[in-house]
Amino acid sequence: MYSDSERPLKITTDELRRVSVGRPAAVNNIFLEDGAGPEDRPGERGRLNRLAVAAFATAVAGIPLFGLVTGLVAIVLGCAALVRKNRKMLRGSGYAVSGIALGALDVAGWMTAIAFLFPFETNALALDEFEPEAAALENLDPPTRRAMKANVLVQGRSGWRGLGGETVGSGVILRIHAGTAYVLTNRHVVDPNFAEERQPTARAAEVTSTVTVKLIGQSAAPASILWFAPDAVDLALVKVPVHSAEALECAWGSDKELKIGDEVFAVGNPHGLGWTHTAGAVSQFRQQTLHGRSVRVIQTNTAINPGNSGGGLYDGEGQLVGIATWTRDKRVAEGLSFAIAFDTFRGLKPEWLNSTGGVQEP
Repeated sequence: MYSDSERPLKITTDELRRVSVGRPAAVNNIFLEDGAGPEDRPGERGRLNRLAVAAFATAVAGIPLFGLVTGLVAIVLGCAALVRKNRKMLRGSGYAVSGIALGALDVAGWMTAIAFLFPFETNALALDEFEPEAAALENLDPPTRRAMKANVLVQGRSGWRGLGGETVGSGVILRIHAGTAYVLTNRHVVDPNFAEERQPTARAAEVTSTVTVKLIGQSAAPASILWFAPDAVDLALVKVPVHSAEALECAWGSDKELKIGDEVFAVGNPHGLGWTHTAGAVSQFRQQTLHGRSVRVIQTNTAINPGNSGGGLYDGEGQLVGIATWTRDKRVAEGLSFAIAFDTFRGLKPEWLNSTGGVQEP
């Protein structure tokens, strides 16, 4: 409650304007009947919000200057201008909003420019720098030497200038015909967006990733994706020009039955270390069902690591029996590796790559 001497004087806005024309008005403890407060008095909104102006100026400066830094500064200044206590008494909210928007564009634009001028190389291993020692290969027994020379290193990149992601894996030369090597690998090596449950019928032509393949004895070269296995089976075929006399087709087509306990070996590129040999035995055969299709899987204790995907699993005679595809997390399991049986690939009947050597592309 107010005493008579303290009770506020209530006047209208029009009355206040009439008595304040030409001189400052003392309006302490005055509340306007129409709800206007002191902050809405004439002349109080004349000053510019300096933080808002600074945000806009900094954002503009970021266009020719290093916008990654100035853009972030402009965003911070603009946000500060919009939340300061006496913002209602100042002009310039438009400058603050414009500074935030332009600052964000500065950051995005400069990140794009840097990526274009200085593309990021996420793979620490250059494909052409890890050629296996020639003498060591020649001293191998013929089945192992042939499997080694049929191995290739496969690199897939997706997105603009490879910024979307990168995969490094292996592949097996099934056929060399008319200066072209036809390579079997895993689909997830060449298609970074591959997901079994979501893309059962995707076609090779729909994939936009860039695939590079290195054969033994020649530099890495661009490759073309020819075929994906149906029903999301993790297999793909690619082709690449071959100039090296060292590269060989792997041995395949044997009808010899593989049994649990049989010795096998794998050739691949674990962690990009090309033409690596590991040995083990068949642990079990398993069945995987994908969209109604049965896929035979070989479980083995042969060491398989990231980068082995798409590489060959061979029996003791050097015949291709599987394509290395999965392994368990080494932190919780050892000796658990899996390969799609080569019989599964043959059962898909890609007739244009037949066992007699003729090649007729789809």
